[in-house]
Amino acid sequence: MKKVLSVLAVAALFLVGITSCTQEKTATEMLTQKNGWVLSSATSAPAYHLSDGSFATDLMTEGYLMAWELDDIIVFNENGSHLLKPGKNVPESAADGFVAETSLGNWSFDNVENPEFIFMQVPFLFDYDAEGNFTFDAAVEKCQVLSLTENELRIKCTIDDTENPAKDVYSFTLTYVPAK
Repeated sequence: MKKVLSVLAVAALFLVGITSCTQEKTATEMLTQKNGWVLSSATSAPAYHLSDGSFATDLMTEGYLMAWELDDIIVFNENGSHLLKPGKNVPESAADGFVAETSLGNWSFDNVENPEFIFMQVPFLFDYDAEGNFTFDAAVEKCQVLSLTENELRIKCTIDDTENPAKDVYSFTLTYVPAK
C-alpha cells in the first residue's frame, strides 16, 4: 500500500509541475508573434460602395482590395509600433501601392490583460496625395477584438466614409492568420 501511495504522490507532483510550467500567452505575446499576420477574410456591412459604382461585401474578392494587398503581412511589435511588409505580389510602382516595408505607426490595446479594443492603422485604408502618389491613411482606428489566439486575429472596425457623397458608415470584419 505504501508503494502505491508513493507512486501516486510522485505522479501528482509530476502533473502539478507540468501544469505550472505551461502558462497561457498574454494578448500582447499572441499579437506580436514573430512572423506577423496575413489577411484571410475581409467583409463589409453594408456592402462597400466602390468607385466604379459596384458594391463589395467580400473585400478580398469583389474589387475592394488590390491583388498585391492580399498577401501583405502586418507585424505588431512589442514596443507598440506596427508595420506592413509586402508579400510576394507587389505593384509595378510605388505610385500604385507600397513596394517596401512601411511603418504604420503605433498600436495599443484598451486593456492589456483582456483587450476589448485595439487602436491601430488598418493597412488597406489609403489615399493618394495631390501628385497621385500612394499614401497610407494616418487615422488610428478603434477596432473591436472579436478573437485573438495564436492562430487567429479577428477584429471589427467601423469606417466612416460619409465625406464621400455616395458613401456610408461601414463595419469591416477582418480576420488574420499567422504569416508563414
